[in-house]
Amino acid sequence: MARTAFTRPAAAAAVLGVAGALFAGPGLAQAAPPQAAPPQTAEAEQAAPGQGLETFQKRHGLPATGKVDGRTASALHSATDTELRGTFRTAADLGPEELANARTVIGVGKGAGISEQGQVIALMTAMQESKFVNYLTPVDHDSLGIFQQRPSTGWGTPEQITDVPTSSKSFYGVAPFGSNPGLIQIAGWETMPLGEVCQAVQRSAYPDRYAQWEQFARDLLASEGPTVPPIP
Repeated sequence: MARTAFTRPAAAAAVLGVAGALFAGPGLAQAAPPQAAPPQTAEAEQAAPGQGLETFQKRHGLPATGKVDGRTASALHSATDTELRGTFRTAADLGPEELANARTVIGVGKGAGISEQGQVIALMTAMQESKFVNYLTPVDHDSLGIFQQRPSTGWGTPEQITDVPTSSKSFYGVAPFGSNPGLIQIAGWETMPLGEVCQAVQRSAYPDRYAQWEQFARDLLASEGPTVPPIP
């Protein structure tokens, strides 16, 4: 969950038009509570490669569609890190909308001239915050979107935060609005541990949880990055 505010330097304010699509399903955070996971399986079992989301849904008594609906989004939000690491091991374990959102994060990074290391940091952050689900209604306080940015702490309007290209620009620090430092405003970010950079941008109550997604983010970038065009 992103928190607190600083003034973004004017140099980060030059940005071109927004491209891409946001997650279409309305009201994800208003979903019914997920069913409890069966004992001794949710924590221990790993999904077969490429079947992570379907396996997660079956485990929680949900239709195994491989797509994130409201109930699945609610279950993902409340699942433990141990279960989620066993569920999402490759890009193919994400739902199609979530993979599209991850590709948008990469494309915006490319369009802004952000290094691959910076793109990995953004992917790590979105993976921890939302598993790339674009939450259109708040899950925690007023947190929205794939980065769980908060309108009340200067990340933009709800409409800006739930537009994936725009929220990605905010995270990278190249959006023409907002009062929080994005990635490129974090002094020395290129030499910091990646999880610490995620936390420097997000200011989460759980600062140590980003690092667990570093290898996933690197693999995701390696598999998807070559075919993603820059998004200006």
